[in-house]
Amino acid sequence: MKKFLIVLGLCLILGISANAQSPSEAKPSFDCAKAKSNVEKMICNDKSGQLQNLDRYMGEVYTQLRKELKISKFPDKEQRLKDLLDSQRAFIKNLNKVYSLEDAYEERITDLLKLLGKVLDSNNKELCEYARQHKNDSDKWQELSPSINPPFSIGLCAFGSNIQYGVFYSYCTKKREIKKEAEANILDLKGYPYIYKRKIDINNDGVLDNVVLSLGYYFGALAIYKNGKLDAKASDKIYGDDLHFHGEKTEEEVCLENEVPCFAFQTYALPSNKISGIPEQPEFNPEFPILTRLSYDVMEFKGKNYIALYNRRFDDFYKEENTTYPKRRIYLLKGDKRELKCTY
Repeated sequence: MKKFLIVLGLCLILGISANAQSPSEAKPSFDCAKAKSNVEKMICNDKSGQLQNLDRYMGEVYTQLRKELKISKFPDKEQRLKDLLDSQRAFIKNLNKVYSLEDAYEERITDLLKLLGKVLDSNNKELCEYARQHKNDSDKWQELSPSINPPFSIGLCAFGSNIQYGVFYSYCTKKREIKKEAEANILDLKGYPYIYKRKIDINNDGVLDNVVLSLGYYFGALAIYKNGKLDAKASDKIYGDDLHFHGEKTEEEVCLENEVPCFAFQTYALPSNKISGIPEQPEFNPEFPILTRLSYDVMEFKGKNYIALYNRRFDDFYKEENTTYPKRRIYLLKGDKRELKCTY
């Protein structure tokens, strides 16, 4: 297994620059047609699209931070808002002096996320404290025996390899369906992944959804299914920008434990992060898991259901706890709206 991870890591390092997102997909926080400063022009002319996505993502985090500060109950709220505005202006002003725009953006995003986490903790104190103590509600899920039929087949095939042993593409087609000739092997499958199902109002819209939970060696994934098939568009809401993938290929964008945060930051805020777009990828390699080192669960709190994410992509290989990047997030889905409530 270590050999597999090392080989995959090398593939990522070699491939990330060669398969960067095209400028047509990238999107900064400002209109490139109105770019005036040298830095703005440099961001818009970046062929990889990485700078544009970093700028957009930073803008999104900054906007949410200001919004959360405005509704906070901090006694020094106005001073915090002023300090935030001043620091953001200083960051933008000094961009033409930095050695690496990518490094500068990554550092700024990390700082903003840390601040956002503290404000969210204050604004949603009871929820965030509960989330820190929450454990998986495994008793509320029905475990499924290995089968070639949905929803087990959805949990096994939808997101790429999640099996500790065995060749994934011997089980699943590129369309995320189990191969008929693999039935005997599927029925003998032992160990990861463990597949569960449950009816739950995951969107908090008053309608019960059919949800499948896949707990495997590489990730824990949630998916909504309808009429025995993966409902990709409905599942899109669960993940948003967490997927760290885009375009025709996914393996170059997967982040492993021995990678530095910049690899994930470069692809974090991509507009095209959609579950629904995966089946059309002509060069999709099912052996590379799309959700590597991301684990999802549903957390119930005061009559509402939240998505709980544990992000291990920034774990340091040599330390139990490492980076300043928040690794846990709590989201509330409400219809088509997705709100970040806690990050720590």
